[in-house]
Amino acid sequence: MADKDRSNLILAESQDSVDACNREFYGRFNYPRPPMTFPSIADPNCWTVFLNQELGDWSHSRIPRAAKIWVAGCGTNQAVFSALRYPEAEVLGTDISTQSLATCQKSASQLGITNLRLEEQTLNAASYEDEFHYIVCTGVIHHNADPRIPLAKLSSALKRDGILELMIYNYYHYHRTLTTAYQKAIRLLCSGQGVTSLDSQLSLTRELIDRFPIRNSMREFLQDLKDKSEANIADSLLQPVEHSYTIESMDELLKTAALEFWLPCINQFDKAAGRLTWNMEFDSKSVNRHYQALSDTARWQLGNLLMMENSPMLWFYVQRTDSRFKRKSEQEVCDEFLKCKFEKYQTTFNNYMGDDGSYKLNAKPVPYPSPAIPSDEVSRNIFQAAQPQKTIGEVFESLAIKPAFPWVNRAREQLTTPLFPYLKALGAS
Repeated sequence: MADKDRSNLILAESQDSVDACNREFYGRFNYPRPPMTFPSIADPNCWTVFLNQELGDWSHSRIPRAAKIWVAGCGTNQAVFSALRYPEAEVLGTDISTQSLATCQKSASQLGITNLRLEEQTLNAASYEDEFHYIVCTGVIHHNADPRIPLAKLSSALKRDGILELMIYNYYHYHRTLTTAYQKAIRLLCSGQGVTSLDSQLSLTRELIDRFPIRNSMREFLQDLKDKSEANIADSLLQPVEHSYTIESMDELLKTAALEFWLPCINQFDKAAGRLTWNMEFDSKSVNRHYQALSDTARWQLGNLLMMENSPMLWFYVQRTDSRFKRKSEQEVCDEFLKCKFEKYQTTFNNYMGDDGSYKLNAKPVPYPSPAIPSDEVSRNIFQAAQPQKTIGEVFESLAIKPAFPWVNRAREQLTTPLFPYLKALGAS
């Protein structure tokens, strides 16, 4: 669990009281705002194939095509994205906010989605047992009084060999120290006149954003939010309870629910920011020797400490500790990657374009992946040289690239994962 001074526990007297706070909060602030577009990929197996590859499964079998998927705390749109990405799956989306679910249902209806079921539910009352192949829960459990309780519910709901995609706040990332400090400060400020309403807190927050009296990191942080939407400002500055973690404390949290790290999950936010890996490279051979001798978790924690705000989000795939799949290290996944043969992947997608909450299909297909060729130079060279007759190890050799772990892992991440779907495995030799 996170250290006490890293948690905002002002309103966290009980799970029920926090559920009530979160229900009110997300009822008032419909977050996130509906996106401008929803993409629909022509190949129905695209996301399942590349999800399995990101898990280090080159046979594409860990997560089945007709999986049972739970999007826990789905907000306004995450369950819709999941239903579109996995059209042959049975998708359940749950959330504590009636308003968020109504927005989600409206979008799903306009898009003609038929594989999605939505339910109003708090994670703290979930009672699923060994039910889901894949669970997505991002940005949710850290808004509970005791995150161990909803995490245990997720663990129970996961099939023995299933995968949980979990994101919790990184203490060093996105200035969580600033968000926590401001959340405490605004409630303290409002307590002077007994003001508790979210609208009053938002009004005072806007005044502070416009006229903050001190030139410091808090002022800079608030200025970055100046042109953001009301819901975005509220989610950053007015959330009723928030915990944040490091790799080390996340590992401790997972153990309380009989869960363990599998591999990092590359997400759209880190992709946009260029924060794609937890691994570091050092010029010193001595430092590198010490670094490479560490376990994955220790290496990631070192990166968390040294990269600080430039470290990726705490967004990971995790599994039950009693899974029949023995955890692979990143090195082992990369070794298997080198032994695999790949074909270049290509399909198309169509966009559902939004206008004032109403979505219509743009009938013109768009090539996918986009861009068609990787932007990273090394990954681009490997992609262009890849042939179904050659293993990736042989491709490295033909390009005179030393198959050292940092280079291999970088190519794996930027060529074979859902956000970089360039190479589809044909199997290991």
